[in-house]
Amino acid sequence: MNQHVQHAARDIASAGRLPHATLGYAPAAGTSETQRESACGLSGPLLSNTLRQEWDELAAHCRAAPYLHPGWVEAWWRAFGAGDLDIRTLRRGKRLVGLLPMAQNHGVLESAANYHTPAFGILAEDSEAALALTRELFAGRPTHLSITSLDPAAETISACQHTAEEAGYKVVIRAYQRSLYIDLNGTWGEYESGLGRNLLRNLRRARKHLEQESVLGVEIADGRERFEGLLHEAFAVESSGWKGAGRTAIESHPRTRDFYTDVARWGAARGMLRLYFLRLGHRPLAMYFALVHQGICHLLKGGYDPAYRRYSPGNLLMHAVIRDCFAAGFTRIEFNGDAEPYKFCWAAAVRERKRLEAFAPNAAGRLAWAGFTYVRPVARRLQRALGIRPDADV
Repeated sequence: MNQHVQHAARDIASAGRLPHATLGYAPAAGTSETQRESACGLSGPLLSNTLRQEWDELAAHCRAAPYLHPGWVEAWWRAFGAGDLDIRTLRRGKRLVGLLPMAQNHGVLESAANYHTPAFGILAEDSEAALALTRELFAGRPTHLSITSLDPAAETISACQHTAEEAGYKVVIRAYQRSLYIDLNGTWGEYESGLGRNLLRNLRRARKHLEQESVLGVEIADGRERFEGLLHEAFAVESSGWKGAGRTAIESHPRTRDFYTDVARWGAARGMLRLYFLRLGHRPLAMYFALVHQGICHLLKGGYDPAYRRYSPGNLLMHAVIRDCFAAGFTRIEFNGDAEPYKFCWAAAVRERKRLEAFAPNAAGRLAWAGFTYVRPVARRLQRALGIRPDADV
């Protein structure tokens, strides 16, 4: 089989952060050839049209979540990227069969992902392609490799662990996040009848009280109309409560706001964006920011107006969102984020994500391992003591 590994390294200049790309085609055996690909600044696309189209086609073939599509990664890199964007690709002949977006930063080769990326991993047609990509990662002998938000059942962990240990690396796999989801089996009526009695009773009471004040309704927008105004409303609601006070809201940091704005614009252009609002008259009481893709609703952000907290506007809207997903024929709802207590009112299935760290078998690798094992936990405890979320972009 004619199998080629392609390595695309993208340097971001400090002045204006203007990227350029160097593409190197390295056959599994034989000589390598290189070519140069032009790229625009941050106001335009980071990737060539050819690579973006191939990447999109591979993601569709693999039925990948939105977070593994080029539009998401481009938005993420523009907002949070640091160091060099390092896109590893694998080809069989001219056909792209594997891809992994990584970042080279301060001697660490790490996934192009952070807390805002619910899932990450290798895009590969088969296990052979995944293994070939990971072997290429370790061929460069990085001191420290870090990949986050991995599904234990997917190829990435097993391929990386096998290849790292084969190369003599010390591997550490830790729990990263526990997220809830609902498989939308059966009917809406069957699902609703399984919800807690207290929850349903409280929802009826809250709805009755609010309807006495004004017209209560749900708006579902896809961003094709009034995009800027609706997004502004959504961000304002999300930041009006405890998230704003704790500086974890979208609007708390310009980079986070820019990221979700870019994701919303990309999602709207592809018909994936959903902005759910609970409105009392024209006033938005609660919102959910979501992407729908391949029959799955991915809830990314939510919030409610604290002035109406006693009426549980977030729960009223969640009830409507789940009902709408049943009506639309979706197969699953991904809650994403941490398994917060309120989510257990709606879902019980838990999806665990892992973090993989690999350290080189040399002095630099051992020093990096010591820092990760001993220094990082202390820093995280300090973050928690100061009320700073780990991986917060501050």
